[in-house]
Amino acid sequence: MKIIDLLHQRPTLSFEIFPPKNHDGDISSIYNTIDELAKLKPDFISVTYGAGGSTTENTVEIASKIKNDYNIEAVAHLSCIDATPKQLTRIINSLKTNNIENILALRGDYPKGYDPVNAPHYYKYASELNEFISKNYPDTFCLSGACYPEVHQDAVSLEEDLQALKKKVDAGAEYLITQIFFDNNYYYRLVREARIRGINVPIIAGIMPATNSKSLLNIAKLSGCNIPYNLSAMIERFKNNPYAMKEVGLNYATYQIIDLITNGVDGIHLYTMNKPEIAKEILLRTNNIFAEFIND
Repeated sequence: MKIIDLLHQRPTLSFEIFPPKNHDGDISSIYNTIDELAKLKPDFISVTYGAGGSTTENTVEIASKIKNDYNIEAVAHLSCIDATPKQLTRIINSLKTNNIENILALRGDYPKGYDPVNAPHYYKYASELNEFISKNYPDTFCLSGACYPEVHQDAVSLEEDLQALKKKVDAGAEYLITQIFFDNNYYYRLVREARIRGINVPIIAGIMPATNSKSLLNIAKLSGCNIPYNLSAMIERFKNNPYAMKEVGLNYATYQIIDLITNGVDGIHLYTMNKPEIAKEILLRTNNIFAEFIND
């Protein structure tokens, strides 16, 4: 099933996982994660994609398992920054063969050691990847894209970022998933300004529970998102107590989700970091809210 068809019916709950980065290539541990996440009955699970082919085949294999063995819709991430048309065609054909109908099209990050100046560039933007897929695989996939409540780090302004987002949607993205944010006001601003500019596709909110102070600060730095004063104060107070920090992260994410659902969010996408217990705890805290959210 294409995710957009579900989004036209109701809001969605989804999770993101990533292929294990094991040196021996064994990815079997991810299936324990999927076993536990499947019990939570998500609408779909997205699988991240490694630049330079580092986890490309694993992404296809894991997405295929989710779709065909667990009977849960899978969204395969696909990036284009270092890809050739031949490489993209091989991967997309493999997704099609494995009954994957949903792709999150991304520009992606430069792989380690990649020369952005002298290396050949077939695609510079996710919108170009959307155009490639739409042209060569018409009506085959539901395409989605990433968006940034606090503005993409490469954009010089919110306006420039929104214009790039519109190109992405005009090129075929049927819904969007946000990068992480800890201040819901940035999400509401993004939706408001996107609608003004004719970007009318569903915008799903990406939420990451901040259960570890060190990893949270690193992720916030890498993604360019702000940490609100109240969350920052909690981190400073409890950063040396991992059990307390876990409670801080779970409760703060719960607050974000309740506020978003109250204000009519199109869907909630949990960045699980391959920790199903985190997703389970969040849903325990919001069980009745999600029941009403999904059934509205």
